[in-house]
Amino acid sequence: MKTSLFALAVTGALFAGVPSALAQSGGAPSAAVDPGTGADSGGSADSGGPADSASKGAAPSRGSFLAGALVGGLAPFDGLDPFVVGTIELGYVLPFLDRSFAGLVAVSYTAPGPSGTESDPRVPGGQYRWELTQHELVIQPTLMYRYTKLGRLVPFVGIGPRIYLMKSVVKGEAGGVPIGETSEPSTQIGGGLPLGVEYQLGPGALTGELLFEIGTLEHAITGNSHTGGLSLNLGYRFLL
Repeated sequence: MKTSLFALAVTGALFAGVPSALAQSGGAPSAAVDPGTGADSGGSADSGGPADSASKGAAPSRGSFLAGALVGGLAPFDGLDPFVVGTIELGYVLPFLDRSFAGLVAVSYTAPGPSGTESDPRVPGGQYRWELTQHELVIQPTLMYRYTKLGRLVPFVGIGPRIYLMKSVVKGEAGGVPIGETSEPSTQIGGGLPLGVEYQLGPGALTGELLFEIGTLEHAITGNSHTGGLSLNLGYRFLL
């Protein structure tokens, strides 16, 4: 009888100790750890739980310096021949609103120009050939909006003034005799509207751009004209 009472006492003590052990261990399994980020995926007391993680939110966007180069073709609306155009860009993508806004300065160069033959009884052979080259170095500050909700694909549109540093050069010949070259420089003001899309690749983005441009051209050589045209450009923009 004494042995039975002793066994019952020992058994009762063992069962009484189980709740105490569970209380000391917390009574719940430990939180799992995300192998990719090293962060707790569960709600442990030390990490503050899911609510605390949500309150921290995603990392804020940061700004980026922009540097790009584009090359394409210009189709003038003023009778000049289509010609190649090259452009370099420098700017900054603002961190606000998911990097939706950017400011840049684009510098481009092109030299379109027509040529032709005219009849004139005063010159040898009764006709002369002429060639006009319109050199255009253009500076365009641009404010740009970028739609950044489509992942790698980022459509954009911009607007800005265009400062044309121009030089019209005319040369020709009559009966194999060169006619003296004539040039006329000027500075003209216009505007530009770029519309295009970026595809994020590597440290920047492949870029396609359609640029509508307009400006005045008032030279004695050309008469009252304009610099209106449409250019299609392809290139790459680094986001540093």
